Amino acid sequence: IVPTVLVGNKKDLHMERVIKPEEGKKLADSWGAAFMESSAKENETAVEVFKRIILEMEKADGNAPPEEKKCVVM
Repeated sequence: IVPTVLVGNKKDLHMERVIKPEEGKKLADSWGAAFMESSAKENETAVEVFKRIILEMEKADGNAPPEEKKCVVM
């Protein structure tokens, strides 16, 4: 298995968007890939892309850390 991440670029140009995030997610799902959006202007986002790639590689090797459960108690 080759871990794959589909990255939508130019996230910061949302007013000029051609493809909706939902479409990117749907395509990534059909490939069995992760999906995220990024922007070169937002360095933090670029770092997150590489972190996600590493996570997907660890998942493929069976070494991924357990996912955090998201729970809200009110």
